[in-house]
Amino acid sequence: MSEPLPLSQVLTALIAYINASDKSVVIGWDEVAQWEDDALPLLLRVGLLTKSNPTQSLECKGCEQRCFMRVDLTDDKQRAFIVCNHMDMQSHMGRIAVPLPRLNQWRTSPKQFAVLIAKLLGLDSVSNYNKASNIYQLGMMKSDKGRRWVSLNANPLSIVINQYTIPVNDLLYIDNNELTIDREQINVLLNNSTSNAKTYTPNTDRQKDRKLATQAMHQDWNDAYLSSRKKNPAKTDTWHAQQIAKLPISKNRNSETIRKNMK
Repeated sequence: MSEPLPLSQVLTALIAYINASDKSVVIGWDEVAQWEDDALPLLLRVGLLTKSNPTQSLECKGCEQRCFMRVDLTDDKQRAFIVCNHMDMQSHMGRIAVPLPRLNQWRTSPKQFAVLIAKLLGLDSVSNYNKASNIYQLGMMKSDKGRRWVSLNANPLSIVINQYTIPVNDLLYIDNNELTIDREQINVLLNNSTSNAKTYTPNTDRQKDRKLATQAMHQDWNDAYLSSRKKNPAKTDTWHAQQIAKLPISKNRNSETIRKNMK
């Protein structure tokens, strides 16, 4: 059994998901169950995760096929199950019980990051979202030469301050099991001369993390596509992509994006 994913890596993964999607992202129970025990309560407490609607489909663990299937509930809503429709297995699988916690899902989004960062910087609120530029204006902070606007690029998640841009991954970190922000680095950027300001170059390890997260998502799509094609060989790739788009592994991507990356 693998070691639980530490909170610092959970944070990196959430940022990678947002950067890959540019929208809100749904995180399922199967993924959260791999985190350290303290991760979910902390992320809920700071508002970086919020409870989402229960999932309606899951990876079935009844056999080695691992099909993505619809989840049904009993009339009293106290039990969940999957009915196998795999042609080689359905005759003897029957109803496959699903633990109710597996239906739980949580959501994160660029706005949730914006609200959290504004709070960590001591700003009152997220004052404005510019849809055209995909930027949240967080507020103004004092520098040695006056007040400066602080903004958050929604994709990739990065803070813009005093004409400098720095990835959120390089500012948010875990200290004594609490989520915090590098105020020292913020102050340096606030007070730097802007005459030679350049875009901050992200750490290559962070770029690698985001790339790996995207590759893992595409592999999930590929696995689901192969499973779906095996059960429905006559259906088109567009149809298979539309089915995958309904699953948690879609990470809110549209079916056309999934179709282009599922093989």
